[in-house]
Amino acid sequence: MVLSKAQKQDAYREAQQIMRLSEKWQELMPGERKPNFARAAQEILRRALGHQTKRNEAPLDLHGGLMHEHKPREARLIERYLRSGTVHPDVLHSFQHNRTTNDPDPLPVSYDLGHDPDLPDFDLYVQDTTEDHDYPSHYEVGAKRFHSSMHVEPPFHELKSQVPAGATMPNHYEAVH
Repeated sequence: MVLSKAQKQDAYREAQQIMRLSEKWQELMPGERKPNFARAAQEILRRALGHQTKRNEAPLDLHGGLMHEHKPREARLIERYLRSGTVHPDVLHSFQHNRTTNDPDPLPVSYDLGHDPDLPDFDLYVQDTTEDHDYPSHYEVGAKRFHSSMHVEPPFHELKSQVPAGATMPNHYEAVH
């Protein structure tokens, strides 16, 4: 007898389930004998291994034709692949109906308008990531420099005390709870 690959794999799964069942088995009556799960699984595997395996489908016959030129099985597989979104939807329409669409914008059009004297001149600032550690916030025209967008405080500064020298706290302080 010849088994398909799927039937053989089903037999392997059934043997695995029987072995898992042996781990969960509990006796219901005192003195009840445990069934021989290992022998049952071994018998299923022996029967599955004793048979030859064959492919249960014929090899695919794919060619560059349209949908109606393929066999139904191949046409379904190709259509399922084209519907998956891996390729442009126009490919699916071309495969099904031999319809092709013209690209509405084949090449980008260059609109060179030339120099307009009414536009003001401008300076282009290019940020150098090796030197600049933050983005500029604004350009100071008088000093001809860009200012950082980050406000940096000086690292340490001394706090001046407002309390006069020799002043003490009163000792009749009461804590309020």
